[in-house]
Amino acid sequence: MDFLRPDNLLRSGYKDCVLCDVLRPGEEERCRDCSGRLDQRDRLLWEIRRERIRKTAGLLSLVYPGLGHFYSGRIVYGVFWASLLPLTLGLVLNVGSGITFGHLFLLVEAGVIWWMAYVDARRGPCEVEAPCESACPANIRVPDYIALVREGRLLEALALVHDKLPFAAFCGRACPHPCEQVCVRNEFGAPISIMAIKRYAADLGYAAGIPPSSGESGQVGGPRVAVVGAGASGLSAADTLARLGVLVTVFDGYAEPGGMMRYGAAEFRFPADALLADVTRILARGVRFRGGITFGKDVTFSSLAAEGYDAVLIAVGAREALRLPAAGGEDQGFHDALSFLVRVREHRFPRLPGRVVVIGGGNSAIDAARCALRMGAAEVTIACLESREAMPAFAWEIEAAVSEGAKFLPGTAVIRFLLKDGKVAALEAMKVERVDLDPDGKVLPRTVPGSEFEVPADTVVTAIGTRADLSFLPEGASWKSRDPEHRVFRLQFPGGEPRIAVYMCGDCVRGPGTVVEASTSGREAALNIFEDLSVEDVERARYRDNYRRRPEPQVTDCPEGRVRRRAERLSPEVARGTFDEVERRFTDRCAREESERCARCNLSL
Repeated sequence: MDFLRPDNLLRSGYKDCVLCDVLRPGEEERCRDCSGRLDQRDRLLWEIRRERIRKTAGLLSLVYPGLGHFYSGRIVYGVFWASLLPLTLGLVLNVGSGITFGHLFLLVEAGVIWWMAYVDARRGPCEVEAPCESACPANIRVPDYIALVREGRLLEALALVHDKLPFAAFCGRACPHPCEQVCVRNEFGAPISIMAIKRYAADLGYAAGIPPSSGESGQVGGPRVAVVGAGASGLSAADTLARLGVLVTVFDGYAEPGGMMRYGAAEFRFPADALLADVTRILARGVRFRGGITFGKDVTFSSLAAEGYDAVLIAVGAREALRLPAAGGEDQGFHDALSFLVRVREHRFPRLPGRVVVIGGGNSAIDAARCALRMGAAEVTIACLESREAMPAFAWEIEAAVSEGAKFLPGTAVIRFLLKDGKVAALEAMKVERVDLDPDGKVLPRTVPGSEFEVPADTVVTAIGTRADLSFLPEGASWKSRDPEHRVFRLQFPGGEPRIAVYMCGDCVRGPGTVVEASTSGREAALNIFEDLSVEDVERARYRDNYRRRPEPQVTDCPEGRVRRRAERLSPEVARGTFDEVERRFTDRCAREESERCARCNLSL
């Protein structure tokens, strides 16, 4: 573990540009226009500036093909597109032999050229991306940080993840990892254990005690932004704004930051220490946190404007649990999964006598069921509308619940609850043939006539979904899309009040999603906010870097490299009796051998 010593880390250039710490074979030339150190703020400024250049280039190409390419500095491409249109139109105007079908085809071709020039100018120059990069909602450079792990440069790998995603510890444990589903290694054995490698880099990188370089902290006299919501999107936005030098304050109704990562995920899946590592790093950038604040009551848009804030970002998530109409209160044996998991997380365990039925098929339902097993429930059954294959919960979490003793009733619709002496005693259900959606998107289960049956239950936990509580928004507020892809909106209020820029992002806009999706939405919202508040800084942004990349050692593929490494796990018998984390971290050898399996398919030959 000598590579984690501070003197070795500093000597390796970790405090310098992260981009040139990523090694690419054969790239020994300096980056173009390179003239010095490139810190995190410079990279973010250039990211904003680059997107603005692409938008302007697209508009110019609509005026005439090639203009946008000249504007963005792609001269050769500009000459190509600018010359195609005159050639095509020259052939069209040559009608001496009469107008034919070919002339009509050339006219259509001229329109296609115009459109393709716009698309190419708007897209900008494209780097080679590996399938795992494209599949990742945060667009993390997966092969590059895996290569850094292979070389033992864990902090560089961690910094590369943090450049796009500040929750490396969480997403190293509870990410749907779509990157692994498209990994090219699927064609040659099994995919890389990308999520496990990320966790390895995060755990050891945090343990080294040297956080990634923070760039600029909040500048005196700089813009001030209030973020409402300390979940994944809110903290990600705060992290990005702090890196840009903005003074950020995060408000949240809970006493501690983390949102559903802290209160909605079970301890055995995501321990509190891991979240603390992620959150501590964000707050260390100078982000202020004020917990126990109810927005709309303790603070309002007007009060924030009076305090001198320049913008407000609403990132409250979807924390209001949906309940079945016939469900009663806790005194009758009913719980919603969200409040149930919060109580378990805070070690205020509710009493679970006898048999527990969890209604729902998502990850929250699985977590609630596994918690109930650990709390001594005699029997735990999960009932959901979907079939076993269509359940929205992660497949590996379903397998873990089954191995620990949970029972499943897929394709089941709850009709009503049966009470005895004021307590729930059973629920009446029917088999579901299929699940349809009405025009408004509401679920319409098609039940099988005559398939009624009863399920005994002493406790019922409902986990049928959540929604956002936006009751604090003024009446008549409208949404204007700023980034449709990442669900970033700017609010517009009737009458111009309150006089403060208000943005929205994350789950409160798009509905419940994953942490990596919410984090990406928050990051993009932060870039949009800074672009509006600091126009001059964005205009001056340029890409500068003078650190060379060294070639990395070639790793020859071998048959044993086609075997996917797996982290150790507690046995189901042991796991059922403890809230300790079920899956362990990779060992050093396991992480190195697994990272050596990466094909580095983001490199161009």
